Amino acid sequence: MAQNGKTAVTHEFDVIIVGYGPCGVTAANALAQRGWTVAAIDRMTDVYPLPRAVLFDGEIMRLFQELGLSDVLADQTEQNLGAEFIDAKGDRIQGFDVPPGTVGAHNWPDGNFFHQPTFERTLRAHAADKPNITTFLGYEAATPEAGADSVSIEITAVDGGDTVKLTAPYLLAADGAASPIRKARDIKFNSLGYDCDWLVVDVLLEKDVALPPIAQQVCDPKRIATFVPIVGNRRRWEFRLNDGETREEMLDEDKIYALLAPWLKRDEVTIERAAVYQFHAATADKWRDGRIFLMGDAAHQTPPFLGQGMCAGLRDVANLVWKLDFLKRGLAGDAILDTYQEERDPHAHDLVDHAVAVGKLIDSIADAQVTGNWPDNMDAIYGGSRGFPRLHSGILAKGAEADSGKVFGFLFPQADVEMNGDGVRRLDDYYAGAFAVVSAKDLSGDISADHKAFLNKIGAKILAVPESVRRSNQLDLILGFNDAVIVRPDHYVFSVVNQDHPLTEQLDQLRSHFN
Repeated sequence: MAQNGKTAVTHEFDVIIVGYGPCGVTAANALAQRGWTVAAIDRMTDVYPLPRAVLFDGEIMRLFQELGLSDVLADQTEQNLGAEFIDAKGDRIQGFDVPPGTVGAHNWPDGNFFHQPTFERTLRAHAADKPNITTFLGYEAATPEAGADSVSIEITAVDGGDTVKLTAPYLLAADGAASPIRKARDIKFNSLGYDCDWLVVDVLLEKDVALPPIAQQVCDPKRIATFVPIVGNRRRWEFRLNDGETREEMLDEDKIYALLAPWLKRDEVTIERAAVYQFHAATADKWRDGRIFLMGDAAHQTPPFLGQGMCAGLRDVANLVWKLDFLKRGLAGDAILDTYQEERDPHAHDLVDHAVAVGKLIDSIADAQVTGNWPDNMDAIYGGSRGFPRLHSGILAKGAEADSGKVFGFLFPQADVEMNGDGVRRLDDYYAGAFAVVSAKDLSGDISADHKAFLNKIGAKILAVPESVRRSNQLDLILGFNDAVIVRPDHYVFSVVNQDHPLTEQLDQLRSHFN
């Protein structure tokens, strides 16, 4: 419901969210689904009308699956079919291809291209159906004031009106890269050493044009560029500014069409957006300031080469929401909120660092076509050997820091299953938003009454998923080598159960994190 009154009043909520972009609206939906009363603030009355983020991965689709949005979003997205580095002649240096219809370990495509305005309107429409979400759109937020037990913030309608005061135990700052809240709280940003100017051009194809079906990094020493197919008739190019080029000259229409000329004729396309951005690589020094939490671009910024900018912000949401809810329900102490930065900062830092490595590698490959000095290390290239980060500490069993079995702190896969006469469903549907003990055989007789009481208290599910009920193979390996896996609400593996990690010991470790 919308709040349009101009009388100065105070409203109390369970949480205040400043910024109603992808992270803010997803956090609002996730907390409201858990019964929280949510106030969401944004100075714009509608979504930003032009595309910005264009890709999210299978892990993020699982978050939308939990919110009941995955099917509608699947209809709005197109699968990423691969990516490659190419040289100045257009020949592949290295890359990968994905057959259409392929799903990964998450049981969703590993890459999903989307149109951000359409995507955000879908998330907002879902939130509008929840009576416990109150939106204050078209409101400017002042500096929040944090007390011992609550946070308060005054907001004023952008078009004029009286001030409204909001209070809540917690405030989530999803207010973007410029984050007024981060600046007001004097939280520093740590640069990771990549600040480059790029022209970003989004177009609508007006005719059938033979363009690559996959993303490309064009390592041309004369002009480094990126091509992204996106969805429908939408395509994106990004052109690195060369030394001496100015923002003004790059935004000249004739200049833009000249840059597009190797791919398109002028009458084949309509330019939807052209903007010069400085790609940044940075993470915040502090993600939690008492009862105020940074998330999304307010906490970290990355060059776009991996398509992980928005994904990283939505991981912030998935990580923080269940911890806030455990605290509110009296299942954990305040210290659980300190694990938010402990877990998310290294993970986001690793992805930002990887994106920076991609950017530097593009430069090196472009230079090598002139100098002949090819880089020795190509790990960061598309299809290279650099792996995806995991959690190393926080709400994990002991031994996670030792990388036990390449399982602890990694994401748990999701399979199709057919259980309880429900037909074929994805496994997450049976434990979404909760802890789960997942095994290939029924372990209920091996769990003590004391541990069952604890698991019941925290709302954990005990799921037997034998091979006979699996309708896809994602779980075969992990359950083939382990008796069980203890999975967190955000789908990261708390621990495994096997000869080296007995069930009773692992459940004791899980209980040690909670009241």
